[in-house]
Amino acid sequence: MIVEQTMSGEIMPTPGCGVYGLRVHGLDEASELPPAEGAALGWPAVRVRQVDVLPPPPVPLDGRRGTRILADGRTLAVDRLRGIATFYGPPLAADVLAHPYLAPVATTVNRWAGREAFHSGAFVLAGRAWALLGPRTAGKSSLLAALAARGVSILTDDILVVDGGDAFAGPRCVDLRRPVPGVALPTRPVRAGDLLRVWLPPIAPHVPLGGWLFLRWGDEVSLARLPGATVLARLASRRSFGQLPSDPGALLSLAALPAWELTRPHDWAALDDTHRLVVDAVAATSAVGATR
Repeated sequence: MIVEQTMSGEIMPTPGCGVYGLRVHGLDEASELPPAEGAALGWPAVRVRQVDVLPPPPVPLDGRRGTRILADGRTLAVDRLRGIATFYGPPLAADVLAHPYLAPVATTVNRWAGREAFHSGAFVLAGRAWALLGPRTAGKSSLLAALAARGVSILTDDILVVDGGDAFAGPRCVDLRRPVPGVALPTRPVRAGDLLRVWLPPIAPHVPLGGWLFLRWGDEVSLARLPGATVLARLASRRSFGQLPSDPGALLSLAALPAWELTRPHDWAALDDTHRLVVDAVAATSAVGATR
């Protein structure tokens, strides 16, 4: 077996799984996580483990380590030097660790690596990734599932990691709170049957980032182009772990990408119009970029 050694002398098997721009060890059982191959072998590595003991005292996140109290009461401790992320509490199944519990690990490690991370989904059109951002109830996952049913490739469900001009793929699944009418995709119940998991086909480990769509609810389907200053302010406020430093130049470059506010009603019948509008906008933007 090929092995690698971390800064602290920790031994990890390789290649592990390749997801969110990381090589993840300890979750080989999770079919949602593809094996690390090719360029992914050079990504930062982290080993995920679980221990059912009392957690350590809270430590504020800095450049070396930190702990987080998760919504279910578990504690997540991430040690940068050792390359280990530890969940304290009753054991979780591998598929639940892969999604959604891997997300806070990925945001922490990637921010330490100088990358940006956002609470965002993303799909791929015209060879580029297009991010969907919005609050928890903005319908990101349902829109992604609807796009997947229409043949659109989905890059990530809930966390978007960006490095320079590249966006990294997430686990190969989308979790829904309820079925999306008209979406004929195979699903299975997860998280004690509270959610439905849609399986996603394999995708490239990273894709050039094309732009941003900020979701909001309204009376009709519409797209409004956003100026760069507005995009910069929104991205700066929505990046993960704002207390960690970011490269101002990198944020400016991200804000310079095409961005829209996508408005649609709380009506499943509007999905076809939403799909057409998004596809047309991306196609028009790609055509303009190709002529420059």
